[in-house]
Amino acid sequence: MAVTRTVLPRKGLIQSQHGLTGYEADQDANWLLLDSRVAFASELSLAQAGDLGINGVASGLGLATASGLVPGLTNGILYAQGSRFAPAAAPVPPAAPPNAISYLFYNSTNGFYYQPGAVGATPGDALIGQVVASGSAVTAVTPATKVYGMVSIAVSAPGNFTAPHMLGRPPLGVIIQMTAAGAMWFQPSMFDGINLYMVSSAPGLTAKVQVW
Repeated sequence: MAVTRTVLPRKGLIQSQHGLTGYEADQDANWLLLDSRVAFASELSLAQAGDLGINGVASGLGLATASGLVPGLTNGILYAQGSRFAPAAAPVPPAAPPNAISYLFYNSTNGFYYQPGAVGATPGDALIGQVVASGSAVTAVTPATKVYGMVSIAVSAPGNFTAPHMLGRPPLGVIIQMTAAGAMWFQPSMFDGINLYMVSSAPGLTAKVQVW
């Protein structure tokens, strides 16, 4: 005898068969409640990324130089517009603009594109990295800082200085971790979508700055 299963529409939960206990209405109500309210772990991370304004490369997606204008790109995971992008194979970006320094971004609707600066064309776009191209080849690349990444700082002189953070958006938070005796702190402007604005107490200091 064939068994007919009831598959609930939202999450695909399979509703238990019943008919012996007299509590069928309660069981059905409970299953419908689960189907309407349950969230998978992957969805919770997506909601958090979108709600907090987190976008960028989470892992992988490393850029590489190339003999042509299409840079190498490894597989990986990123978030853009609160959506997770995790292709099954390494994606192929478009050709970089020749004789230019460009920044490769990803948009959840339109895919990969280049910008002349390190800020995306649309809020929520993910920065992949900087691409330097001659007339016929990709000659140098700089990867974007991961969504929870570190920026290495080294200064030659005391006082105010500026350091690019390569997040592709203003950081949500920043922590300075000194790796040399001395101190660094933020200028009143702190940071924007491109740079960290900091002060060093002495020459020759180094630090790791965690950004997210």
